[in-house]
Formats: sequence, C-alpha cells, structure tokens
Amino acid sequence: MQYYNLIKDMSKYNLRYQMVEKAKETNISESARYYDTTRKTVRKWLRRIKEQGLSGLNDKSRAPKYIPHKMDECNEDQIVELRRSHPAWGARRLKGLYSVEGSYSAIHRVIKQNKLLKPKKRRWRKRKDLSKLKKKLNFFEKSQIDTKDLSDIYKYWPYMKNLKLPRYEYTLRELSTGLTFYAYANENNSTYASLFARYAIEHLRSYGIKTAQIRWQTDNGSEYIGNVNKRINRLSAFERVLQEYGINHDRIPPRASYLQGDVETFHRIVEDELYDIEDYENEIQFLGKAYAYQLFFNYIRKNRYRENKAPVEILRIRFPKMDEGILNLPPIRLEWLLDTCYKNNVQGGYHVPKPAR
Repeated sequence: MQYYNLIKDMSKYNLRYQMVEKAKETNISESARYYDTTRKTVRKWLRRIKEQGLSGLNDKSRAPKYIPHKMDECNEDQIVELRRSHPAWGARRLKGLYSVEGSYSAIHRVIKQNKLLKPKKRRWRKRKDLSKLKKKLNFFEKSQIDTKDLSDIYKYWPYMKNLKLPRYEYTLRELSTGLTFYAYANENNSTYASLFARYAIEHLRSYGIKTAQIRWQTDNGSEYIGNVNKRINRLSAFERVLQEYGINHDRIPPRASYLQGDVETFHRIVEDELYDIEDYENEIQFLGKAYAYQLFFNYIRKNRYRENKAPVEILRIRFPKMDEGILNLPPIRLEWLLDTCYKNNVQGGYHVPKPAR
C-alpha cells in the first residue's frame, strides 16, 4: 500500500512538473490544451513553483487551520493516560465511567493517533499462541471435560433408537498431548459424570499420575456443578469425586464455550470420522468401533495444529519415561460401571474397579 501511494504521488508530481515546463516553453493556454485541464490549474502550479520551488508541486494538507470544537490537549492527555491504565477499554467505556469530554469518535481518534489500539489477533495467531502455551504444560496438568449429545447426529440417530445405543458421550481431553478418553451413558447427570471421572482417575493413578497436580476444566452444565438454582452450597457428585482425589476444578464463565476449544474440537472430529460414517449391528459392535477409533486417535491420527503429530508421538518426545499404555482406556457404558459400584459398595461409598492394563 505504501508503494502504491508513493507511485501515485510521483505520477502526480511528474505530471505537474511537465505541465509547468510546457507552459514555460509555449504558453499557459497551449499547456492547458495539451494536458486537458484548465488555464487556472496551470497558473496555480506556475505560481506554486515560483514561490516554493519544486516542493510547491506536492499536495498540501486540506485540513482546516482553525477547528473551534477541537479537543484540547488536557483532555487528550487524560484519554491517553486512562487508555494506558485500561488497555482493553474502548471509547464508550472510558466516556461512561470517567465522564471524558468529547464524542465517542473523538475519543477513539485520540486512542488511534497515539497508537494505543489493541491489535486483534487472527484465529491462526491465537492457535499458534495456544500451541506454545500447551507445550509448556506438564503431562495431565490440565484437561477439559465436556458432554456431547449424540441424538442430533443424522447417521447415528436411527441406530441409537433401534439398537438402544447411548445418547451421551462423556469426554476428557488432555491439553499437553491432545489424548482423549470417553465413555457413554443414556442420561446426562452428575452421577454418570462422577463415574466417568472415577474411571479416568483410577486409570491415571495406576500409571503413577499424581492427581493433586491435576486441573480439570468444565462448563457450567448441571452434570458437573449440580443444579444452578440450588439454595444449599452442596457439591455435586462430580465435584465430590474431584475433591476426594484432590483434583482442582475450574469452571469457564457462562457463554464462553470457546474456552473449551480442545474438547469441542474433538467432538466435531469424532462426529465426522466415527458417528457420521459407521454402521452398527449391535451395542457390542458399537463399543468395539468406538474403542478402535480412540486407539486410532491417540496412537495414529496426526494433529495438524500440534506439529502434525499424534498424541503418542508428543508423549514420546516430551515425556519419554511415561508408559504409552496410559493412552489406552476403553470406552464403556457407564451404566455397567454403576451396577458394579452397587455390587462393590464399600463403607457406604462406591468403589470403581481399576481398569485392566
């Protein structure tokens, strides 16, 4: 753009210079006729070059010399100081909270002229920054958990109805490698969320992962935090499990699903690559294909946004001492696990058996 403007200015300058030279060689009328302009224009450039030399052929600013309603310097300094103190605040917020004089557009102009506008990051830049952050995380330092409703998948819905396949997928995605665990249930509630949590936690503990160093992030769904309108500050079943194992629980703000980007991305991928293309004859075949896809995702499938590496490849590079078997946790029906918990009721609590290694 700078080059274009430079060439444009040079072209105008050369044209004016040639026009003046033509007028000197012949006369004003001949120059105006030759360059298809008015004699007044030719006189203007002749006068400018006599008074100011060659620099007179450049464009002059058309801004008015006197602006009666222009903002004074004190107000501009105030805006600059406030903007530096609150770099994310725009003109409306500054004017509303600090009663800054001037219109919104005038305040924005001051911010822009002082180069205090915060550049918007493009999506690819955000992904790149997030990738750098994830590379600094320890293994299973932070994970995202979410629930996917499978009933709105066109190809899967008839199988779900006819074969009584599960409606909900409970998903955990670890951020440093991108590995994913999931399990299924017919209902979306805190009981099944807590069973899924125990199932995953016992698997991690069997590989020596210290749960006190783990942070799990969820949205504000009732399966994770309980009834949002509850009057008593009582933990949900899912929260009690996390508290029991010393796991830190982070909740994203309302209507901020983009903060669950990793697990939401997996939900899109698994829908495209599993539920939307596979056929099933019975529930056992469904769980077998779900298990095969999980092994494919964790051990084979390369992630374009993680340097084109599969989770197991990242594990080998960043955490070479970790047993690769940790990526292998079969998807199960949580109803089966609930029955097992009832049968193995220990001291009034549910005991989840450790997954087979």
